[in-house]
Amino acid sequence: MPQPFPDQITSLPFLNAGTILSCPDCGVGLYLLTKKVTRDGTFEGAVQAMAGVPEYKRGSTPKTCPLCQTGQWWYPPGTIHTFQYGWVA
Repeated sequence: MPQPFPDQITSLPFLNAGTILSCPDCGVGLYLLTKKVTRDGTFEGAVQAMAGVPEYKRGSTPKTCPLCQTGQWWYPPGTIHTFQYGWVA
């Protein structure tokens, strides 16, 4: 999957607790944020895996969907795909 075009990315200063990180290909929710995460922060300690999804481990790239094995929900330097907002930087 190619990196999303700039017009597909929404800039947000932070993501609230309850935001679901999802696969852009199959749409399944992968991880739930348990606390607010700033744009320049890390997800470490703020992510809970959804049912049937491996635990989040920092540094394990690329972040490929463990279910469909094709969708990549994370791109450096911090662009991710969310259930609520689509691609977010």
